[in-house]
Amino acid sequence: MQVVSGGRSPWIYTLILASLQLWGRLSASTSSPSLPGPALEIYLKSKDSVVLVCRASKGHRGLLFMLYRFREKVDSQDLQSDAEEVQFTVSMKEWDSGQRELYCCLYKNQEGRYSAFSPYLQLEHLKEADPTCSIPFLHPPVLSVQPSGGVKRGDTLSFSCTVPTHPRQSRSKSQSNKRVTFLLLRTEEQAGLTSVILQPQPSQISNPKPQPGVFTVGPVRGGEEGNYTCLYQITKKIGLVNSTVSNVVEVTITERLPVPTLVLQQQTDVGHFLCTGSPAYPGAVFSLYLADNNVPVITHRAKMIHHQATFPVPVQDTSVALYQCQYKVLLARKWSYSERSIPLAVTRGISPPSSPGVDWPLVLGSFSAVVLFLCSLALIVIVARRKVKAAAEEKKKRKEAQFWVQVHATDHIVELTLGPTSFTSQVCASGDTETAFRSHVWNPLSTFTTPSH
Repeated sequence: MQVVSGGRSPWIYTLILASLQLWGRLSASTSSPSLPGPALEIYLKSKDSVVLVCRASKGHRGLLFMLYRFREKVDSQDLQSDAEEVQFTVSMKEWDSGQRELYCCLYKNQEGRYSAFSPYLQLEHLKEADPTCSIPFLHPPVLSVQPSGGVKRGDTLSFSCTVPTHPRQSRSKSQSNKRVTFLLLRTEEQAGLTSVILQPQPSQISNPKPQPGVFTVGPVRGGEEGNYTCLYQITKKIGLVNSTVSNVVEVTITERLPVPTLVLQQQTDVGHFLCTGSPAYPGAVFSLYLADNNVPVITHRAKMIHHQATFPVPVQDTSVALYQCQYKVLLARKWSYSERSIPLAVTRGISPPSSPGVDWPLVLGSFSAVVLFLCSLALIVIVARRKVKAAAEEKKKRKEAQFWVQVHATDHIVELTLGPTSFTSQVCASGDTETAFRSHVWNPLSTFTTPSH
């Protein structure tokens, strides 16, 4: 807060300032709970006018800003969309030399809630002999973080707050860097509290010459979530001047989702990327990146029943480019990120390489054809064996039938001729006719009887 003081009757203005601040606090306490009060500062001051900045508190925005002189509203700005700060121009042409005025401001948000009054700012009309004094405008810095997006527990966050280089600042760059102090601000999403993270002193780190604007946070344990911004301070003759805050970087702590796969497919002469995530998270938001680049080339949300996204092949500035993809899912009002896929190299001017992924339809079709062929072959073998076996049994039956036909067709009649026994002449001559007859005729009782001679 810039206060210009004079040399005449300072206690009167001090008393008025204290009474007005007390009135503002009492009015704020008797009314309904209000938003935190804004800050009223001098942005630019000249001989005949002064530009004031009414800036809302961190994390708050307003639609209606009002400027008061003492207790009288002198100006207001009704915006179409909410903003963090507005500027009011106060004319000092009609002021007497050395005249002082007290100003304050407040704002109203989209919900119709009013903030408390800002602390009063005392202004004094400059004398003609006094030199003009203005607060220089400092361009907002740029904040980046590695790793970007969601982080896992145990990771280390590295923030980099850089000051943009402009032609007017390039001349005194070497001198201004020595007087620049960087601040890293973290705002908790739920509580809305803002904490300041200072750069470590050279005695606290191993490197005696720390890089300006580089902050290291971690290892992450679970309390580092929130929105991060940064600003820098420059010491001028008028005092310490703050820059405008940088862009907002959101840090979320979550467990990583399964790693996606990125393949390059070609249809006729047109190629496209296919990024496939986990089937457990359909409807995810997919992003295509160039390797070593935190800004996505293109982002696409998959359909609610799909877990993959298709990207056209971008126009390449180099002969060979590496691409990666990543997807994120909104879980419990927080974005959960996956790790990036394996880098895929794409060559410009050459036909896209064949997809390293497995063509599952082709594999399944080939497998089905092989299974069908084996089943058909097995069925043919079984039928052939049955036919051969049936033919062999039928042939055997035919042979047996022929054998029995031949057996039954054969005549087995035995002729027994019972005629007179003829004896030889020698037997008759010897007179041993009885002996010869007995030798030819078998006596069934020969075993039990003794032949008689």
